[in-house]
Amino acid sequence: MPLTLAKETMEMNWKEPVGRQSGQILLEGDMIVPDSKPDLQEILRCEGKVKIRDKRITEDRLSFSGEVEVTVLYGAKNGEKPLYAMKSTLPMEDFLHMDGLGKDMDVDLSAELEHLDCQIINDRKVSVKAVILMEAEAEQKKKAEILTDVTGEGMETLTDTLQMEQDTAAVKDRFTVKEEVTIPASLPEIGEMLMENISLTEQDIRPMDGKAMVRGTLLIRLLYTDGEGNLGSLTEKIPFSGYLENEGIGPKTDLCGELTVEDCRLTPAVDEDGETRQIHADVTVGAVLNGKEMTEQAVLQDAYAPTGAVSLQKEKITYPVTVAHGKNQFTIKERIMLEPEEMPMLRAEMVWGGVRLSEANAMEDAVEAEGVFTADILYHCADDAEPVAMLERGIPFSQTMEMKGVLAGDDAEVSLRLEDVDFQMLSEREGELRATVTMEANVERQKTADVVTDISVEDMTETMPMAGAVIYMVQKGDSLWKIAKKYRTTVADIVAVNEIENPDLIYPGQKLLIIKMKR
Repeated sequence: MPLTLAKETMEMNWKEPVGRQSGQILLEGDMIVPDSKPDLQEILRCEGKVKIRDKRITEDRLSFSGEVEVTVLYGAKNGEKPLYAMKSTLPMEDFLHMDGLGKDMDVDLSAELEHLDCQIINDRKVSVKAVILMEAEAEQKKKAEILTDVTGEGMETLTDTLQMEQDTAAVKDRFTVKEEVTIPASLPEIGEMLMENISLTEQDIRPMDGKAMVRGTLLIRLLYTDGEGNLGSLTEKIPFSGYLENEGIGPKTDLCGELTVEDCRLTPAVDEDGETRQIHADVTVGAVLNGKEMTEQAVLQDAYAPTGAVSLQKEKITYPVTVAHGKNQFTIKERIMLEPEEMPMLRAEMVWGGVRLSEANAMEDAVEAEGVFTADILYHCADDAEPVAMLERGIPFSQTMEMKGVLAGDDAEVSLRLEDVDFQMLSEREGELRATVTMEANVERQKTADVVTDISVEDMTETMPMAGAVIYMVQKGDSLWKIAKKYRTTVADIVAVNEIENPDLIYPGQKLLIIKMKR
């Protein structure tokens, strides 16, 4: 007749990686110069922004659509202004094949503009080629019902501590930042906006009770001309802060994720003096955060009953555990020399920058990242024959962040964020480029554990042998638990009979008296 058992269980939830997939997309199109603008002479800069509008998950396939917004800055033939700009959009629709992908899985999809090439076809047409790197990472939700304890007549149990992370919060939200920016009197007023760039810097995300506090700075870079064609450039910082509500967030929650600029509108406006020196900034900031908390849970490791046949149902699970999370800032400084064919500088007007991660690796107690910092510098030429020119440079870099507990082979996820970039002229053919970069790393390690998911016991009292005794010699790797289970007795009985002071200090060759009693 089966023994009566009382079982205590818990549900363990985690996410299991399904796979990663990447692919390149080539987009091509033409840009036609608007009738209101003069003919093309040379392209000084082209930039693009990739926007994913939709993604659809089907079996073994991830489909997506969006567009690349392209802006071209050019010098014109017989133009009244030194620079002109035009914009266009390249539609994007494609898919990635991912073996094992299912509809119920979570997929993180990112798009990076790897290359953008703009070539003049004729006076009124530009050919545009864009190479987009798409990267997708799929995870599936897993759960297991685990026995934490079991009690019953004559039942002996062994427990262990399982260290694991539990998903406590998933935050996906957006909020709007609105601000009025004033053009200083020392700069020309706005006639036409040529290029505007808005990025997020100085991000800070802190967990609190039932919410996350977010802070950051919107860095606005604006290049424009006034009514007479004079160039103007503005760099403005707009700080913001707010709260994202979620009941699963607590002070000890580890929040991973970032804030991104989803949409932005800069609208010129007239001030009280009738001059166009006001800019209405309307920016939508998106937040995608995942919250985890590390817990230690006592779980059942083994069990037996001296008077019963115990059957344990076990499952081997593999789950990720965060080893370390870190963030630091570093500075890139480089002396820039003009090539002989490049025009000498009179005054730097504006500088654009970007950072791209090439490789990231975990090593003992550290994470190393390699990447490239790129800078485009628009400057006024010292030679009157050329009003403006563009200086382009790429600077490779390597950065190591100390992270205690990290081992080679751990999974290191690294993000780089450009906080600030500046260029200072030293002479008409030399300057110094400075960039401040934030490096953030999250390191995970895959752990495996054998957990007990169910247990059953059959009563064997009628077939148990009579009481007896045996002398047992301890073998290498033995524990009192193993010995007691083998001879259907208890650890407490062995300790009492042999007057053992410390059950953890038995040694090979030690002789133990084992009393086998019918129970």
